[in-house]
Amino acid sequence: MSVTPVRPATPKDAEELLRLRVDVLTGEPATDAWRSTFLADMQARLGTDPHLLAFVADAGDGVLAACAIGVVYRGYEGPSYPGGLWGRVHTVVTDPRHRHRGLAEAVTRALVSALQDRGCSSVELIATPEGLPLYEKLGFNPVAHYLTLRHPLAVAGVARPEAPEAPAGRRGVEPERGGR
Repeated sequence: MSVTPVRPATPKDAEELLRLRVDVLTGEPATDAWRSTFLADMQARLGTDPHLLAFVADAGDGVLAACAIGVVYRGYEGPSYPGGLWGRVHTVVTDPRHRHRGLAEAVTRALVSALQDRGCSSVELIATPEGLPLYEKLGFNPVAHYLTLRHPLAVAGVARPEAPEAPAGRRGVEPERGGR
């Protein structure tokens, strides 16, 4: 079985990354706002932001067969994070018409390798039941007690704190993003 070559994604791939990403969304359908935000972010950052990494396998005619998208995060240094960097695989998806050809493995291997090349000493992901065998094959191990909070302070009776007012002269200015 031959595997389609894998390459880094470029801004020209943003529409196809959106198509593939929407295929794997769970829960609520993607809103127009989510779609336009994702598309603009991919177009602006792919190839220019060293913290956003994406690898794709082409199906031909401008269509992508598979993709893997990940991010480099900077935390603090420690025994498990000697450089303070860790990676997260956010999306791995293969178009249903191209499954069972080794594409998910190929794009995931490329992404994990790139995250490690960037200095990430740990890479995490959330696996679907379908993807679990692949990730275990690649050496990922479950970690107990991992929790997530999707909607901070959205618990009944807990009010969100008000955002502090911007300092004089900074009103209307986007906050700086860390790590850039």
